[in-house]
Amino acid sequence: MPMASGGYKTTTQRQNHCHMTSNNTQNNEPHQTTEEIPLPPPESEVTLANLAIPLGETILTLSADGRPIYGILQRSRAMTAQSDYFRLQFRGYARSDGAHWQPLEGDDSRFHAVYNLAWVRVDRPSKSVTFGPKSGVQASPGLDGSGLDAYLFASVIAWAKGVCPEFAINPGMVTMGQTHSEEERLRCHAFYAGQGFQFEWQDPAQRTALYFKDKVSKLLGVWNKEAVKEFGGEEMLKTLAGQDEARAELQQQLDKLESAHDSMKRALQKEKSTSQILTGVLILAAIFAIWAVI
Repeated sequence: MPMASGGYKTTTQRQNHCHMTSNNTQNNEPHQTTEEIPLPPPESEVTLANLAIPLGETILTLSADGRPIYGILQRSRAMTAQSDYFRLQFRGYARSDGAHWQPLEGDDSRFHAVYNLAWVRVDRPSKSVTFGPKSGVQASPGLDGSGLDAYLFASVIAWAKGVCPEFAINPGMVTMGQTHSEEERLRCHAFYAGQGFQFEWQDPAQRTALYFKDKVSKLLGVWNKEAVKEFGGEEMLKTLAGQDEARAELQQQLDKLESAHDSMKRALQKEKSTSQILTGVLILAAIFAIWAVI
């Protein structure tokens, strides 16, 4: 598995070194060696995360248990002379249950340092990338099974493939909990293998594993597009326009019902008045009839 670290020579340095050795051998002169320049250590992802500037936000819809979840996806990036850092973070807003919205709370509803995020750090001197977080891409408990983790991981992979496809990948390590089932191990393996990584358990109990690949371009960057969808600005405008049209139609129906109600009320009032007049006339007629008899 590729581990891009340590010193290196450029192709020109190696060629010049060979040329100097050949000439010195022919002239019987002592040759000079070119010392390898040590590479600087990679910059900390914590430092880069603090430098990251938001690039924009998008609304995501997640399909979980047949009830859509809406939330905010934030993209951010930090660039230094040595590194390029790209990060995605998601915070849930609410779960829709028909006509009712249930606001999300806790880890599901905030930008988190462990859950619902993925990042990639590009180290230019070593021409390598590192994916994170170090504990692995994880959805918060309330969003588990929604496909969010695969979407985040696939998105940073797709970004890296567009920026540095020929760079090497530093292996990552994942650790399972003290108690885990065979199904959880299979899911973990499938998660990384599904993005094109090689995956190897490092101990008989299968609690720790390495995921690795030699080159960024060989990764996949795929997710279930039916489970996770970006809700863009145009779609938002269409939805708002549709809601306005539906609201206007409902208002027209309400106006018609109110008009019909008023008409019926006036008719009833008229009928009531007529009945009162007829009753009065009948009473008078009865009184006159009684007087006539007397």
